[in-house]
Amino acid sequence: MSLDALALRALSEELDDTLADGRIDKIQQVDNQSILLTIRARGKNQRLFLSAHPQSAHSSLISQSKTTLPQPPLFCMVLRKYLENAKILSVKQVAYERIIQITAQGYDELGELSTKVLIGEFMGKHSNIILVNPQNGIILDAIRRLGVEDNRYRQIMPGLSYVAPPPQEKTAIEDLAYEEFLDWFAADGEMRLEKVLLKHLAGFGPQSVRELLYRAEIDGEASSQFFGEYEYLKIWQEILAFKDIILNHHWQPTLVKDEHKPFAFAPFELRQFADKEQKSYPNMSLLLEDFIGTKERADIIKQKRTELKHILQRETERCERKIALQRETIDEAEHAAVYKRYGELITANLYRLKQGETAQVIDYYDENQPTIEIPLKAHLSPSENAQSYFKRYNKAKIGAQKAQEQLLLSQEELAYLESISSSIDNAQSLEDFADIRSELESAGYVKAHFHKKNKFSKNEPTRQISKIEKDGYEILIGKNNMQNDYLTLKIARITDTWLHAKDMPGSHVIIRPPKAGENIPKNILDLAANFAAYFSKGRSSSLVPIDYTLRKYVRKPNGAKPGMVIYDNQKTIYITPDEEIIEQYGKK
Repeated sequence: MSLDALALRALSEELDDTLADGRIDKIQQVDNQSILLTIRARGKNQRLFLSAHPQSAHSSLISQSKTTLPQPPLFCMVLRKYLENAKILSVKQVAYERIIQITAQGYDELGELSTKVLIGEFMGKHSNIILVNPQNGIILDAIRRLGVEDNRYRQIMPGLSYVAPPPQEKTAIEDLAYEEFLDWFAADGEMRLEKVLLKHLAGFGPQSVRELLYRAEIDGEASSQFFGEYEYLKIWQEILAFKDIILNHHWQPTLVKDEHKPFAFAPFELRQFADKEQKSYPNMSLLLEDFIGTKERADIIKQKRTELKHILQRETERCERKIALQRETIDEAEHAAVYKRYGELITANLYRLKQGETAQVIDYYDENQPTIEIPLKAHLSPSENAQSYFKRYNKAKIGAQKAQEQLLLSQEELAYLESISSSIDNAQSLEDFADIRSELESAGYVKAHFHKKNKFSKNEPTRQISKIEKDGYEILIGKNNMQNDYLTLKIARITDTWLHAKDMPGSHVIIRPPKAGENIPKNILDLAANFAAYFSKGRSSSLVPIDYTLRKYVRKPNGAKPGMVIYDNQKTIYITPDEEIIEQYGKK
């Protein structure tokens, strides 16, 4: 994340302009490292989000609400005590550090005006949010308390004096003279040019330095000793250009995307990434909400995918072990036929057999009629041994019958688990994962979470059915078992065309023509088949068989698991999934 001091400078100016004279109405804690302040300012409610997460530490105004902790932790209660109903006086950056100070004034428990400072330190793994009494510099509390065992040089605990992080001892751009600028390179001539600027120029992170050098058309990887006054003058001109941006507040928040994914951002145009997609924003808050929100959402999706895959792997391995044992039981029954044979041979020779450890008998079942030796239990009579063999045979036979029944159930369960695995692969949103989690809970594979009921919420498991429109035709796509059931059994009309990958887990796809009963053109059928193939287990295969039939020929057997249907009157086409088509319609 490229939230350097320059980005924070633009952000702090925006927050000060928006929030100054605003009143803090509500204070909530989102998680153990972030808080949300609702502030009435400029005639509307503003949401100020502050996060000390190591990977995404920042502060910004947000447009979307966030889920907060139902029980406020101690830090949240302390903030409410000192800041609730307080008036924000200012939001300022500390020099060119990655620190902002929110100064607020309100009435204390004695009814006297009291000023407090909420400090946000956005420094990667050292990030923190700290409430300080500016009259005596004492820490009132912090979202991350640090004792001597955590940091020997700087403790953050209630009752201790607040000590700011050590300054970087760099030169602010407004205080920099050309002579001092040249002295940097004389003193550090063997150092790479990029590192020289990082060492001395306050507020500039690696990306900002690279942008400065890119604009100056200078190779930052080269040693500064190989440059002369011409190159230094070009760099100096760009420093003056950045000075103008900073002092005159000519910010242009810019987000860079690589293959449609957030890649980098800055409070100015990033010309070094001219070959990539760039988007300008009216302010830094909107940019950060887009960048960090997208990244956090992607991280959460990755986490949930991994979590559900782990559950599926555990259940699949359990099911496979059951199947192995059931097949072993069936195989043993096939060999148990010899027990019946032994029992019958012993019974046929009872008149001449005596009690002992073995019996020598003629095997009448073999055309050569050889004499064979049958093991006996010495403490049993020949008749009792015969009955023992019959019991062993019947036990194995009954066991094999039950194992065969259980094997079919286990194979069905394994196919069902494979369908859920395919759903996890196809999931693209948090709502998709919520559907899958709900399905796993209903099936008893995971413990159900407590869900707060909302009387206004719909009962349907999903509202995430994907819809594509082309030439007046609608193509509807379910991406998990619950969506598949909802799409096929509740949304689809009996005259719609239904598609599914043949003999493999995958999405149900519906084609709805402009007029019921219309024939489906080949290009529409191929497009729908492409989605059915892509959102199936055969995604990486070529010539995936896709069955299609009218919805009226699709039905769900009683007791069938979610997503499981049977169908007839189908035809089959073969399609190779085309990811470019999926991406093309995915953008729409």
